[in-house]
Amino acid sequence: MSSWKEIAAYLGVTVRSVQRWEKTGGLPVRRLGRGRSARVVAFSGELDAWVRAGGASAARSLSNATQGRRPWWRRWRPLGAVAAVGLAILALALRILAAPGEPESWTWSGDGVLTVRDARSRTLWRKQFPGRQDKPAFATQPPVLIADIDGDGRREVLVQRLPSEPSRTPSSLFCFERTGRERWEFRYNARKTFGGRSFEPEFQPQLVLPVRIAGRGYLVTVANHRIWYPSQVALLDVHTGRLIEDYWHPGLIRHCLLRDLDGDGREELIFAGINNPGEGFGHAALGVLKLPFSQARRSPSRADDRFPPPTGGGEYRYVLCPTPDVNRVAGIWPIPTELSVDHLGRIRLALPLPESGAVVYYFDDTLSVVEARFSDNFAALHERYHRQRLLDHSLSARELAELQRVVSFPAAPDGNHPELRRFWQY
Repeated sequence: MSSWKEIAAYLGVTVRSVQRWEKTGGLPVRRLGRGRSARVVAFSGELDAWVRAGGASAARSLSNATQGRRPWWRRWRPLGAVAAVGLAILALALRILAAPGEPESWTWSGDGVLTVRDARSRTLWRKQFPGRQDKPAFATQPPVLIADIDGDGRREVLVQRLPSEPSRTPSSLFCFERTGRERWEFRYNARKTFGGRSFEPEFQPQLVLPVRIAGRGYLVTVANHRIWYPSQVALLDVHTGRLIEDYWHPGLIRHCLLRDLDGDGREELIFAGINNPGEGFGHAALGVLKLPFSQARRSPSRADDRFPPPTGGGEYRYVLCPTPDVNRVAGIWPIPTELSVDHLGRIRLALPLPESGAVVYYFDDTLSVVEARFSDNFAALHERYHRQRLLDHSLSARELAELQRVVSFPAAPDGNHPELRRFWQY
């Protein structure tokens, strides 16, 4: 036999086995020549004698004993691969921890510097705004809102900017990317004329609310005039800050919330405020706007309309609440202190009374009153004002029933119209 293959075939094993037995078991193999080109030669008689002498058995035993022993670099190779993967994961984790996160919190210093931080309280960016930042009257929302307004999984920073002198510099809503890059600015600089009366663009931002219409993101903003009655509700494009459309209300708006009132799968905007154009206390108002606002049917104003809309109308639903006479005596405006939805799904509207009192109305989805409750001190307060001759009558069951009644209108009327008195006889 003149090759490893022939030798292996004769013994009935693999080529690697006979090569290993030559080194460790004394397999009788000869070589003709030198170096790598030398040929192996084996004689059958010598192979048979080696097998009979137990050479094959001894070689197999030795092979089995050493089969699991590999060079150290081969034995540690799997652990090295695991370690390499672990180091790669650790490096990735360190990069993630070291990288700036999403905007999470903010602070505004007295010198007009806005600082935005991530969840680990690391500063992401700072912006210097000129002048002092004022707080809007009746504010129910902080001037900075952090939210993913466009649905891309990254948060934007919305900044309601109210300069200390809005007569010189209009108020603005800024939108910043998570990196601090300014995306757009919307200025509350509309000049409006209602009923022959013009209003300068001195508006105070009240709140901003992200909304979705037909699967697309928008922003609803509310700004109240700094001195007089008109309030602007604006619908903005989240990508550009462009004004899509707006709605004007004859009085301050303080609260807003979203709710699907008609069951069409789209949310409406519910707002609460005071309707008081001109002189007088006016009335607390609860209104509903379709999104977009133009989706609501708008009835044309007639010449014989007893309650024409001073700012043009456009509401989907609208009601006025009675103003208690104790409020007029104490000089308390009926500006809503709360707008919410309770655990029964009712719309809850809270109005102030003198001396920390309140009246709470509960509405269904059609803005019909389901229940009205007065604070425990209301009857005693009314009686005390009567004894002090601030009121000319005692509280009667009829007056209490009238105060639990609201009136619906096709469009927002003038809340100080003298004809409104006929709805509440007290």
